[in-house]
Amino acid sequence: MMSNVKFEGVQETIQALEKKYGEKKTKTLTKKAINVGAEKVEKQLQTDMTVFKDKGYTIAEVVRKNATYRDYKAEAEIGWNGPHQRYRIIHLNEWGYTRKGKQIRPRGFGVITKSLKNSELLYFDAVGEEVKKSL
Repeated sequence: MMSNVKFEGVQETIQALEKKYGEKKTKTLTKKAINVGAEKVEKQLQTDMTVFKDKGYTIAEVVRKNATYRDYKAEAEIGWNGPHQRYRIIHLNEWGYTRKGKQIRPRGFGVITKSLKNSELLYFDAVGEEVKKSL
């Protein structure tokens, strides 16, 4: 389960940085800033998921991949992976399910979506601070 977020004006900013600092330094700076922001979102997601914590496997299996460049875009991913295979049931907790014609909404219904939405400002601030600090 991944969430895509689209940013406006990023390409122009990256082009301006590349013009001033060069492509290699800009890619390094961009990946570092994205990793810092993604780490903050990951920690916030783990905190928000305590609402439906039982044994803590879902929270423990949250993983974040470091930022990479693909198709001229830098991106980091947050998902689930681990020995308890919680990625298999995350969607049931997030969107609910139907049992005997009745819609079931578990304790964690919509928690991930809400957490990611509420983390947008946290992410932007972290990325912005990291870029400022690195320049």
